Amino acid sequence: MKKFKYILDKSSKKFICPKCHKKTFVKFIESETGNYLSEDFGRCDRETNCSYYNSPEGNQIHSFEKNQIPKLQTSYHNIDLLKQSLRDYSNNNFIAFLEKIFSSDKVKIAIENYKIGTSKNWQGSTVFWQIDNLNRIHAGKILQYNPITGKRIKDENNKALINWVHSILKRRRQLENFNLSQCLFGLHLIRQNTKKVAIVESEKTAIIMSLFKPQYYWLATGNKQAFKYEMLNPVKEFEIIAFPDKSEYKDWNLKAIELNKIGFRIHVSKILEHTNYPTGFDLADLITFHREKEKLFNNST
Repeated sequence: MKKFKYILDKSSKKFICPKCHKKTFVKFIESETGNYLSEDFGRCDRETNCSYYNSPEGNQIHSFEKNQIPKLQTSYHNIDLLKQSLRDYSNNNFIAFLEKIFSSDKVKIAIENYKIGTSKNWQGSTVFWQIDNLNRIHAGKILQYNPITGKRIKDENNKALINWVHSILKRRRQLENFNLSQCLFGLHLIRQNTKKVAIVESEKTAIIMSLFKPQYYWLATGNKQAFKYEMLNPVKEFEIIAFPDKSEYKDWNLKAIELNKIGFRIHVSKILEHTNYPTGFDLADLITFHREKEKLFNNST
């Protein structure tokens, strides 16, 4: 049986792929020593979407990559759609909730900074526009909130209500094709590298925290799985502090460790992880919870 000088590592260990930046890269090892070769030698397990493969032979590198299907071009919304949503705030449940916590002037600042819109999709629903650092509008995410508690409203199956502007337009046949490629919520606020970037999961939390701690750029991933290279790459040159929801610290910290290996500077906060708050509790919940306690105390004295 022929013995090869170099073989792919047969263990379950995976590394960041030098091409697609996913943790799906299997390195080559030297058969006799078991030592890994340099970072370039290996194969990406994403055979369909990446197909990176570098094989060592002698002192030469043999590279093989499959012909890739051209990536669909990202679609963007027209600015007029966004402008049409910047009104009717008296019928916006999320704005009503913000006004319970902040002054009218501060709420106006939040509306202006984050381009918070109002939707008729559900009575009192809110549009969170995803705008990138080049002011291109990637998406309009529509959510529904309870104006008193600030919690997401759920349907009969206990799922939080969510819709998208492009989905509504397609149903109305006002839009034929739309290739959704999301970006960080609040990315358009990034200007000079003069502030640290704070990353949270929900749009609501980013907005609320921006009014409490304006010394940071507050951005949101929109969901816990979106804390990843593709979303964070536009802020790679910034110092980043991530604030995961309660019970998500481990996942976000593991991702941050891998991203820091390729040039990111991410610190993941444990501020919620070692508390008794329920799973999913976030910074906005923490702020509003303590403000309600403060109100109760003041009203009883």
